[in-house]
Amino acid sequence: MRFAPIFQPALDTFRSVSLDQACGDGLSFAAQYPMDEYAASLANGAARLELWTNLPVLQNSSESTSRPVAWNAYPLLPIKAALHRAMGYSFAARVQCLPAASEGTFNFTYRIVHLDGQIDWLGSPSTDGRIRLPSSDAFPPAIRQLVLPHRGTRLELSPFQEHDHSVELATLTHGGGASATSLSFDIDASEVQSGLVIERTKSTWCTSRRFRSLHEVSPDFAAGLLVLELSKAAAGEVLVLMPVFDDTVLPPRFVRSSSINNKANFQIEIASPRVQVKVALALGASTQLERTIKACRSHAARLLRTCGHEPLGLPWSAAKALDVEAPLAAGIDVVSADTKIYSEPECIDISFYSDSTAVEGTITTQGMEDSQLLSTDDTQSISDSDDASTIHEDRTVHADSPPSSGQPKAGLGFCTWEAMHSHERRPYLSEVVAALEAAEKRTGPGSITSLLIDDGWQDVLHTQDHRGRLSSFDMNPTMLDVVDAAHPHDGSQSVLVSYVGYIRNRFPSIRSVGCWMTLAGYWDGINPNGSIASSLSSPLRSMRIHDPYRHADREWWLPATELDMHLFWDKAFHSLRSSGVDFVKIDAQAEWEWTQAPTEPLTKGSNDMMPGGGELGKAMFEAMEGAAARYFGSGGVIHSMAFTPALANTARTLHSQGMTIRCTDDFFPNIPDAHRHHLAHNVYNALLLPEHVCDADMLAHCHTEADSRQDFTGYHASFRAFTDAKLWLSDRADAPTSTSMRALAGPAKLSCQSERVRVQEKGRVLSNAAFEDLIGDGAGPALKLGVWHEATRSATLGLWNLRGASASTFDVLDIAQLLQMHDQLVAVRSFRSGKTWLLPGRYLEENSGLLSAALETGSWEVLTVAPVQMVPSTSVGVAMLGSNKHFMTPEGVSLVTISASSSMDEGLKKRRSSFSRRPSHQRRHSTRSVSTSGDSASETSLVAQSATDRLVQDVPSDSRAVLLSLALINGFFALMQGAVTGATGSPRAVTGRPRPKSKRGRVDVVDTMLGLIDQLQTLVVFGVLILASWTFILPTERTAGAAKSWLPWRNSQDGDQRVDDNALKRVRLSPHDAVTTLKRCLTSRTMAPLREMPVAITEPRPTSPSPRSPSSRRYSRQSSSDVIFSCLVDAATIIDFLVLCEGQDKIKECTIDRIKYDCTATPWISISPIDLEEGSEPWGDKHSAWRVEVDMQAWLEHQDVTYVQTVAAPVRVALRIAAAV
Repeated sequence: MRFAPIFQPALDTFRSVSLDQACGDGLSFAAQYPMDEYAASLANGAARLELWTNLPVLQNSSESTSRPVAWNAYPLLPIKAALHRAMGYSFAARVQCLPAASEGTFNFTYRIVHLDGQIDWLGSPSTDGRIRLPSSDAFPPAIRQLVLPHRGTRLELSPFQEHDHSVELATLTHGGGASATSLSFDIDASEVQSGLVIERTKSTWCTSRRFRSLHEVSPDFAAGLLVLELSKAAAGEVLVLMPVFDDTVLPPRFVRSSSINNKANFQIEIASPRVQVKVALALGASTQLERTIKACRSHAARLLRTCGHEPLGLPWSAAKALDVEAPLAAGIDVVSADTKIYSEPECIDISFYSDSTAVEGTITTQGMEDSQLLSTDDTQSISDSDDASTIHEDRTVHADSPPSSGQPKAGLGFCTWEAMHSHERRPYLSEVVAALEAAEKRTGPGSITSLLIDDGWQDVLHTQDHRGRLSSFDMNPTMLDVVDAAHPHDGSQSVLVSYVGYIRNRFPSIRSVGCWMTLAGYWDGINPNGSIASSLSSPLRSMRIHDPYRHADREWWLPATELDMHLFWDKAFHSLRSSGVDFVKIDAQAEWEWTQAPTEPLTKGSNDMMPGGGELGKAMFEAMEGAAARYFGSGGVIHSMAFTPALANTARTLHSQGMTIRCTDDFFPNIPDAHRHHLAHNVYNALLLPEHVCDADMLAHCHTEADSRQDFTGYHASFRAFTDAKLWLSDRADAPTSTSMRALAGPAKLSCQSERVRVQEKGRVLSNAAFEDLIGDGAGPALKLGVWHEATRSATLGLWNLRGASASTFDVLDIAQLLQMHDQLVAVRSFRSGKTWLLPGRYLEENSGLLSAALETGSWEVLTVAPVQMVPSTSVGVAMLGSNKHFMTPEGVSLVTISASSSMDEGLKKRRSSFSRRPSHQRRHSTRSVSTSGDSASETSLVAQSATDRLVQDVPSDSRAVLLSLALINGFFALMQGAVTGATGSPRAVTGRPRPKSKRGRVDVVDTMLGLIDQLQTLVVFGVLILASWTFILPTERTAGAAKSWLPWRNSQDGDQRVDDNALKRVRLSPHDAVTTLKRCLTSRTMAPLREMPVAITEPRPTSPSPRSPSSRRYSRQSSSDVIFSCLVDAATIIDFLVLCEGQDKIKECTIDRIKYDCTATPWISISPIDLEEGSEPWGDKHSAWRVEVDMQAWLEHQDVTYVQTVAAPVRVALRIAAAV
């Protein structure tokens, strides 16, 4: 029995395609047949698979029909390159439509033509697929044409247009009448061909899904975001609708109320005319989906005014009520709760929202530098406060800057939830220690840098009537079940202090410890008879929680006033911080929306003193945020069970940035069908919060059947690499080892052994795949996420099968087009199989630039795509594939360059290599001597005596003037800095030490002046380097007898020399490379990085000997031409190179930090042949592919201790490959 083939686009489907796509890149048609004899005959030409269509295709042959809309056949040619050949044979065709194609709907089908002329039709006229092309003369759609407001609803176009008018903004608001009770409007369903919706289907979570028609939007579940793909737009546009409202009320429901005459009616109920409820709209290009959503959220932030609610933070009346008998532990900084002004230009009419917002925004802006390569828009800065101080009773704690969360940027976190063996999952210290030890064995020593103590650690009262109530802020004493964990019995030290101290002493690599809590303290609030209740200013009050989703009623005991809420969180976080905890996870936030009136009357005052459900949740949230900002700094809170409109569509997230938010339901490792939905919700829900960090929950080993080939552990682990949130593992001590989990453990940095290299980056859905049906039943496309690495000009592409009904996925990847690597050969490496393909950077008629990707049920793949860099005159190519042990290492490799070099006499090479085995700036930082031999002493003396001479002599003569200029500039500015410091008589402040109050103003002035001098020095040096870089590298035309100078226009006569215009056209200098080179020059205090500046020359000319002196002629003798491929490496892991040359003997040597190593005799360097996969582009008859692996960890272990301590920057790694010219 032969299985049915898969077609894309499938028969009996309809889609609208923009003219930009149809007439630009063209329309792609593909098919996949399972591996059998029939499919093999098609691939071998025994029969021909064809596309039969009446599309107005641009005819490239005079033999084709002259009628552009006549039915024609176009062959689907076999795709030679396949990710998994065992999945079957793939075929593809691409057709380009006429630029002046008329509007209309066109049909297509597929057929098989045999050699004898017989035709097998694969469909019938009733099942033909249809493609609609919009008119080329149609005007772009406008919001007023798409959204039709009802009576009482007003549509206002925003005068503020973003992104060079590429996004149109508007607002739906009520007409202003006192009787307005709702916002309602219509959208023509015929204008929409598909869309995405994020809707509240659960009590504490929102889920996301794709819909094919606007009529499929639910009338029951409230939507938090609607993204509509328009069908009649010539350029391909999307309309984004987002409801926004005050968080002082229960979230209004934004639903589809009805569908009449192809009109979909949407409505939002308004509880009161004084309540702010609006709908923000944005219309932009579908290829810029994330930018359009971000513009919509920025517009929504401007629509919300600050409420008249008391500012977050401790009011002055509450300062004296704090219990400050227990002082803060040493080293604990407290952040000011003073009001700060949010100065982002996008947020007008906002004077204050919360103190944590301002503090968090400031720090997050500085801390998101790692994500700049992914950002589509410039991040707006937020102003810092001049002085941070907190009034804590009668003492003031000063801080130069708010402390940030103690969580390391890189490194794995460990959560206790899935790691515990008991049914209650309580984090007993013995089990936590065993799980941590096992986790480090599986992922590598020192890989765990953070610990999260999840639910079960607190001192809680449990009864049959409720889920538990918090009694005290200390840990349950039974958790401390390890004999070695010393704990005094006199009550002088809390149990949590002993617990955290034992963890930190046992695992030195764990630098951050966090604890789990709920926004109510525990699941059902606070124990009214506990120590917490007695420490508040008023008795606790009972509140009724009615959950309409779960049909559950519960009773909570909560602080009765906002003052008590501030006191509760201040005491809670003070206790945690003094115990060594530096971040928290706050759970069960969404349940506050269901709070209702007290179950019994208040004993003091009246019921009017108790806020409503919305106000109560807002007050508790702000009290928690304010205390967290004071004690943990920015990023110190993980918001869980909070992804609802009350958080995502209000000022809580619209007026802040950088919050860590769980955006999906819990991770269920033992439910097979939950895996695909978990990934889908993570991808689409993250679209709603582009300015925040979306957490994907912890990761644990997923159990599968013994005979199953599904790897759900790798399924989730690979996906986590495409997120930017902290990576959390949670596995039991007996969990098996997983290669995928180990790939998430970042290697150590060469420049700082105590830090880890990031192995993740936020992935983006490919622009042409955002509206694909990813989780439907039956065969279809896979989820595809891409990450672009600017530092190496490479990319990482991830694919996951999210299909239902055990179906497989099928995609045809034009990788060069997807990742914008046009006209360049690319190397593609599979993480799972290690297979390598060599594909052209442009689409060819023979489908040689395509890669067929088919995945089985529950399968996944991660591809590394790197350009093959080459010097055309040498026919040698090299591709940097990065670490082969990790999914990606964005910070591990940078500054990739290739150049042609000629062999020099051995005497010259020895002379240049005998000065030092490492850069001088690294030797100066050495603090100990490891040798007392006479040779070492003589070498040290020689180095000390000739340091100044080498600074000038060990460089080309043309650059000596530049070196002298830099030395004079540095000396001049050093004198200026000394003069300023000496004149004031005040040394610069030392970070971390408090400044004397009497000298604070003077120190601030000195710091300001020195900062200006440093900036001025940087600008001057930058100008010199850029000027020198052009004169070093750009070819010039020089007449005989012309003056010699490193500046083309100095000491030269008219016509003596000028820049060669023809050669200048072939030179490309990247500003990013210039800035990077500048930083390296300033760090190393040498001109070596300048000589390695990556300047691409498309057709470099052979270097001719300079006629300046007899010595230069002596060194111009060449034995061969070599290719030098170099990069900067900052990761202690195996770095993978793909080398295309004539043979292994042509790979002559590998240079690591100026030391040359024989590739065949060095244990940490290996060379092995690569059999490029079927479908790869041929490189040459005599050339072959080789994999060169450089183990930087093994190299580092073979270095002496003194040298390792002095490595303070990425290490240069270079391959020298011989090539015939």
